[in-house]
Amino acid sequence: MTRSVVVLIRSDPETSHRAVEGVRIALGLASGEHAVEVILTGRAPLLLTPDTDTLVDGEMAEKFLSTLQEFIPPFYIDQESAKEVDLSESDYKTVPLSKKEIAEKIAAAQRFALF
Repeated sequence: MTRSVVVLIRSDPETSHRAVEGVRIALGLASGEHAVEVILTGRAPLLLTPDTDTLVDGEMAEKFLSTLQEFIPPFYIDQESAKEVDLSESDYKTVPLSKKEIAEKIAAAQRFALF
């Protein structure tokens, strides 16, 4: 049974392993039968920058993200967070969302996970 799942990652990947853990879980769900959308807020969009050396578990993030992008539509980024993190050199497709649009995606999903 296909379920729609939103994975919201708001942990700072420079100080916590939870951001990469969220990516790992999203990959696991997306590689199965679930329709997964990933939303990054706060400093979490740092996951999508080319320089992952400063991130906790940065090597794992690169590996998981490169595979995850094959399963999901673009990564959704909170508009406010997008102003603070430079994604101009990112290889990942991103779409900025307002807080209202994020709330609508979460409300429309059948499952929700927060990291």
